[in-house]
Amino acid sequence: MAKICLITPGHPSKNPRLVKEADALTEAGYDVDVIAGNYHPWGHKADRQYRGRSWTLQRVPYGAMASPLRRTYSGGRKRAAELLSRWLPGEIRAVNLRAQHWVIPELTARAVSVSADLFIAHYLPAVPAALRAAERHGAKVGFDAEDFHRGQFHDGEWDTPKARRTRWFEETYLPQCDYVSAASPGIAAAYADELGIEEPTTILNVFPRSERSERTPPDELREEHPGCGISLHWYSQTIGPDRGLEMVVRAMGQMQDRSEDIPRLTLSLRGGWADGYESTLRSLAHSVGLEDTQIRHLTRTPPDQLIERAAQHDIGLALEQAKSRNRDLCITNKIFAYLLAGLPVVATSTKGQRFVHQHAPDAVRLCSVEDVDEVANQLLQWVRDTTDRKKAAAAACRVAENRFSWDVEKETLLSTVRSTLE
Repeated sequence: MAKICLITPGHPSKNPRLVKEADALTEAGYDVDVIAGNYHPWGHKADRQYRGRSWTLQRVPYGAMASPLRRTYSGGRKRAAELLSRWLPGEIRAVNLRAQHWVIPELTARAVSVSADLFIAHYLPAVPAALRAAERHGAKVGFDAEDFHRGQFHDGEWDTPKARRTRWFEETYLPQCDYVSAASPGIAAAYADELGIEEPTTILNVFPRSERSERTPPDELREEHPGCGISLHWYSQTIGPDRGLEMVVRAMGQMQDRSEDIPRLTLSLRGGWADGYESTLRSLAHSVGLEDTQIRHLTRTPPDQLIERAAQHDIGLALEQAKSRNRDLCITNKIFAYLLAGLPVVATSTKGQRFVHQHAPDAVRLCSVEDVDEVANQLLQWVRDTTDRKKAAAAACRVAENRFSWDVEKETLLSTVRSTLE
């Protein structure tokens, strides 16, 4: 059976999509290596959970996990390249590679050392490493676009050096790949249109059914729910601004003002606080009449526990803000996590989330971006009506079982890999 090498600049524990891909490929009989960056103490510790997997993990240290000398060297190299890229005319490959990310040369060297039949890059900094390794070993190359990277910049950032480098990366490297996959139909269509490439294959960022249970210590699971009332659940790696959280806090205040007989509402947030944001959000909560205990912080957890933990709450929140084109097109994994957990979902009406709503209209309610009144109205119906909320939860389970499941979606990945290798 063929050998496949997956490459990412980040931790596997911070990229569940890559882990699902590695698991699916090994289950299908492929010999799989994963080359991953290793830069954060939390991620370094969390990556230990993959020691028993059938695929091997090779880590490339940088940042906090590198030696002081290596950290100084790679940081200085990146800063120097960024300065050069501002002043040198034209696009110089060696400068752009070093300016784009700290560890591209090291990822490339490690990838070249692996003999594989197919190299699959996750995130743009991994693509040159995959292409160089494939050239050395006469292999194929795939790129998985979890985001529409040029669409991550706001209008005022379009002509910044980083935005120009991102477009250069896409235009230089993506057309060289033997296939490109994308995490949403919108991202796939945008890349086909912008780069003139064949439309990427959509592989949704869904989860396997097996993650519904027996992943979390029972004593920790019992502590997930606040214990009374309705728990509104939201998670991400970072709890910060422009994620719709201010909107839901204001909506909670409105709901309490409009209806005295509703159950107690708690906003349960999982992730790490952005600098200064906790005090900002709690100040807002106090200003709209919420108690401090109604904003509840849950610490980060291993990715394979997210579904089981989410299932202990009552309503999932996917309040993406269309601040950039990418945020409008993408479908974050949280909405799929909620559905598999059996949670009704209140989601903003971005293009990506409208696609999910079309397939799960009974489980997902849409509201306009930044419309606090509409968020309050949508939530209030499920908060007040337990029967309706249970029906929506059942609909979430059905669509996760039959459509939005990795057990279904991984077949698209395996078909793409087989046809590429053939």
